Amino acid sequence: MTFLDYGISTAKRLLESAGLDVEQGVRVLRRMLSPWGRRWIAQQPDWHSDVCADGSPIEFSAAFSDGCVKVRVLVEAIPDEPNTLAAQESAIELSQGLTRDFGAVDDRLATVRDLFLPDEGPSGFAMMCAAIFAPTGRPEFKVYLNPSANNVMTGAERTREALERLGFGKAWKAVSAYARRGFDLDRIVYFGLDLIDGPESRIKVYFRHYDVSPADLDARMEISAQHESGLLGEFCRKLTGRAGELREQPLVSNLTFTAAGEHVPVSATVYVPLWRYAKSDATMRDRISSVMTDMGLPSGCYQSLLNHVARRPLSDGRGIHTYASARVHKGRPHLATYWSSELYDRYPPARYQGG
Repeated sequence: MTFLDYGISTAKRLLESAGLDVEQGVRVLRRMLSPWGRRWIAQQPDWHSDVCADGSPIEFSAAFSDGCVKVRVLVEAIPDEPNTLAAQESAIELSQGLTRDFGAVDDRLATVRDLFLPDEGPSGFAMMCAAIFAPTGRPEFKVYLNPSANNVMTGAERTREALERLGFGKAWKAVSAYARRGFDLDRIVYFGLDLIDGPESRIKVYFRHYDVSPADLDARMEISAQHESGLLGEFCRKLTGRAGELREQPLVSNLTFTAAGEHVPVSATVYVPLWRYAKSDATMRDRISSVMTDMGLPSGCYQSLLNHVARRPLSDGRGIHTYASARVHKGRPHLATYWSSELYDRYPPARYQGG
């Protein structure tokens, strides 16, 4: 099986199940997987992608809100050679293709490109690209950039400079206040950009939080006026079965900024790691279904989509469910589930444990 075989067949099933435009989705995904998607999938990854815990370079996800389901796909273009410089070239080719063929807007990416895709001593992942398919409108695109792209700047320094260049310099006050324990324990790990125009186009700063309790993070997320206090603790407990800190696999969150919201975060989202906190994906399915029911969201739709992702019995592993995220926007709950393509390991190890 090639990456293209896997990606296209899975996308077709998910989009059809969600009632979305299958033909459009297939065209987009073919572009996102070109040309590297023609490679055969080996037993071990040639390039250990940051997209999934087992190194798979393709992740599908679904976002649920009242009356709306979106299907999303995240990829990291596999480079010709297993090094970051080659990965940068593949990532740039992918983003340019999305701009040329589907109208993605890359002006802001061009503004910070030298920061996150440096020529000097690059390391780690280069750039990940996502496509979002919704019931109405054209697909939207976004990219995730690496704040630790090299040793010339720290992740915090690079993020601050990027915000300045993009006209969001005043947002740094909120970022630094949010990471009040310091950037070693509240580490900036991704810088996200929507590849669209307009005042609602988002900039996202992602953090990985070490040795933090859900209650403490919940209190900090009140920096966003949309945050609903008390949501996070129960959400984490129900999904992981743990009441306190998640030490085995840390929590992730983001702050989202838009021109309309200026320097104040318009939302704060938590991402709960799942694959180390249940014996199987069957257990995690039941937990997510229960949480969605409590939130008034369509758990039946989630289960249907999950069945189209899984290529094995859910009881025979725990690598499909990677994260679940939650936020409240304008009083309405939003939940997303993220699914590994699980091309290499159905029992992936913990990652990012060092504080």
